[in-house]
Amino acid sequence: MTNKSECAILIPKKEIKKENRNEAILMRKRILSRACAAVLIVGVMFVGGCKNADTENTALQTEETDTKAQAETAGETQYPLTITDDLGNEVVIEEEPKRVISLSPANTETLFALGADDQIVGRTDYCNYPEEASEVPSVGSYSSPNTELIISMDADVIFASDYMDDSIRSQVENAGAKVIIFAANDMESVESDILTAGQVLNRNDKAKEITDNMEKEMTDLREILSANTEEKSAFIDLGDYYSAGEGSLLGNMLEDIGVRNIAADTGEAWPQLSVETIIEADPDVYISLYTSPEELKQVPGLSSLDCIQNDQIIYYDGLSPEADLIQRAGPRLAEGTRLLAEQIYPELFS
Repeated sequence: MTNKSECAILIPKKEIKKENRNEAILMRKRILSRACAAVLIVGVMFVGGCKNADTENTALQTEETDTKAQAETAGETQYPLTITDDLGNEVVIEEEPKRVISLSPANTETLFALGADDQIVGRTDYCNYPEEASEVPSVGSYSSPNTELIISMDADVIFASDYMDDSIRSQVENAGAKVIIFAANDMESVESDILTAGQVLNRNDKAKEITDNMEKEMTDLREILSANTEEKSAFIDLGDYYSAGEGSLLGNMLEDIGVRNIAADTGEAWPQLSVETIIEADPDVYISLYTSPEELKQVPGLSSLDCIQNDQIIYYDGLSPEADLIQRAGPRLAEGTRLLAEQIYPELFS
């Protein structure tokens, strides 16, 4: 038998406090439940109702072109400014914001990349990049931020994700803050959100610089991948065999790097596949953000897959820096896309 350490693509686990890991698992449950999914959390199955993911993706795509067009400006922003966020909400920014809060790690990365760190007065516990983000006061967990604390920070603008509860949004808006929702699901919409943030914060030139660099990274990556002659297939395991399907950020990432996603045929953004379906699809690569290679090899049926037996497993612990890199819809997404491409098609990068 081949030595696992030589073939399996393993990302070492990060040392994480138990309570933080439980919160991260809860966050994954909230994400999947919003896509009409059930998820396994600490060994217990939860079933939750939610919005239709396909409907949300259609709405995002409808607004995407207009949002990008409105954001592609250079020089000084003219206020008052009206922007349309990723959920189709019109938001009027009366004057240049002085105090902002980020309620998602991706948004925090974007704000720091724009050079707006001196304006950030609040962030979530999971906003851990860049390192300087830890110096910003936390408003609590990703799933249950402290609404009273958020209001007390007197922010002009709150950059949130579509996981923000409507009740929290109403409270902070009633207190006078403007809420902008970013919900990008592919490279183009990520760049659009960065440009919009730059426009809101009067940092248009820096936003354009960031997105130009992302485009260059993707152009260079596509040139490398153009030499590929054999498409590989992959399954992304988010936990309990939920996967990233059509219209999801990870699903679109696989498409960008020329990988056939076996979950794409379901037509859902976050489908749950049966073990039998995975076995029948026989993916060339198994990408796990939840279950370790050792555990996968103990699963009846899955252990017979060639990719499991041959250690064609890419494992990102759910809270590792590498998992953040491929899951955050922010300025490092092109870097995360290359990371995944290098591990699926290593022969192209040697």
